[in-house]
Amino acid sequence: MYYKIFHFGNIILYILLGLVFLMLLQKIIYHIVGLFPTKRFKDAKKEHKYAILIPARNESKVIESLLISIKDQNYNQELLETYVIVESEDDPTCEIAKKYKNTKVFVRKHLELKGKGYALNEMVEEILKKRKKYDAFFIFDADNVLTPNFINEMNKCFDAGYEIAIGYRNSKNWNGGWVASCSALTFSMVNTFHNKCRSRLKRNIVLSGTGFYISGRILKELGGWKFHTLTEDYELSMFSTIHDIKSTYNEYAEFYDEQPTSLKTSWNQRLRWVKGYGQVNKKYRKELFTSMLFDKNNRQSKIEYAVSILPVLILLFTFFAYPIFTLVLGIIGSIWQDPLRLNVYIAFACSSVALYLFFVIYTMIMLIAERKHINITFKNALACCFMGPIFMGLYIPLFFTALFKKQVEWKPISHSVNLDQNEIKQTVN
Repeated sequence: MYYKIFHFGNIILYILLGLVFLMLLQKIIYHIVGLFPTKRFKDAKKEHKYAILIPARNESKVIESLLISIKDQNYNQELLETYVIVESEDDPTCEIAKKYKNTKVFVRKHLELKGKGYALNEMVEEILKKRKKYDAFFIFDADNVLTPNFINEMNKCFDAGYEIAIGYRNSKNWNGGWVASCSALTFSMVNTFHNKCRSRLKRNIVLSGTGFYISGRILKELGGWKFHTLTEDYELSMFSTIHDIKSTYNEYAEFYDEQPTSLKTSWNQRLRWVKGYGQVNKKYRKELFTSMLFDKNNRQSKIEYAVSILPVLILLFTFFAYPIFTLVLGIIGSIWQDPLRLNVYIAFACSSVALYLFFVIYTMIMLIAERKHINITFKNALACCFMGPIFMGLYIPLFFTALFKKQVEWKPISHSVNLDQNEIKQTVN
C-alpha cells in the first residue's frame, strides 16, 4: 500500500510536469527571444504633444529628481506639459513642482476615493473638461527618473501607430538588499522574458507599474481614466487586448524607480498585485472569452490572457507540492516502520534541492540577461540568486492569502532614494 501511494505520487508528478511543459512552451520561446538584442524603432517623422501625469501624494523627498529628468529630456519642451497630482496644498511637493516650467499642480477634490486610478481619473477629467488636447498621456510614479532619451524613444512608438507603449523599467536601488534586487528582477522578467517577444510578434504587451503612455484618443472616448482595480496597469493591459488596441514595448526607453527593501513592504505590495490580478480577471472574464470566441482580431493575445498564469500556477504547485508530499509520506513511513521510507526521504531531498537550484539558476540567467542594464555588486547579485527562490516561493502563501482575504487596500509606500543624471549615465554605460 505504501509503495503504491509513492508510485502514484510519482506518476502524478510526471503527468503534471508534461502538462506544464506543453503549456509553457510558448513562454519558453519568449525567454529564448529575450536573450537576443532588441530591434530599434524607426525615427519618428513628427514630435507629438504629451501630457505627463504624476500622482505624488507626500512625495517631496523624490519628486524633484523626476522633474529634473523631464526637464533634461532630448525633446521639445514646449510639447511636454506635466501635471503633479497631490491631495493637499500643504504638501511640500507643491512648492517643488512649481519651480519647473510647464509643470502644474492639481489638488484632488475626492479624497474618499483612494488609489492611483482615482487620482488619475480626476486629473484626466479636468484636462478633458478644459478641452486641452494631447496626443498621449504618460503615467509616472513620483519616484521614477527618466533617461534623457526616454520620451524621444517613446515618441517613435507613438509615431509608429502604437496607442499604448511601455519602456524598460530599471531600479534605483539594485544594491538595497536581496528584497530590492529580487523585486527589481520581477519587472525585468516581465519585460525582457515576455514583452520583448510579444512586441516582436505584434502581440499585446503586459503593462507593469508605470513608465508608459496611453493615447489621448482612448481617454477621450472613455471620458477619463476608468481603471480602478488594485492593479490598474494590468487592467489597462486586459482592456487593450480585448478591444484590439495596439501596444508595444521599447527597451531603449529606460527609466528608474525605487524597489521596497523590507520583506513586509514587498509582501503588502505583492499581495495587492495578486488580489488586483483576481479583480481584473473577474471583471473582464466574460468580455474576454466573448471577444476571443467571436473576434478574430488579436486572438492569440486574447488566448494568452485567457490562459493567463495558469501554467505558472501548475508549475509552482507541482514544484512545491511534491516535496511536501514526499516529506509527509516519509513521516508516515517512519511511523509505520516501512522499509521504503528511506527512498521517500531521498525523493524529498532530491526534489527540494532540485526546486531550489531551479530558481537559483533561473535568477542567474535573468541577471546575466540584464547585465548591460543593471548596476549591482557581486555580493548583492549572489544574495539575489540564493534568496530568489524564497522570494518567488512566497507567491504561494500570497496567492492563498489574497484568495481568502476579502479586503486588500492600496497602501502608500514611502520613497527616499534619489538618482541624478550623472548616476543614470554611469548605469547605462
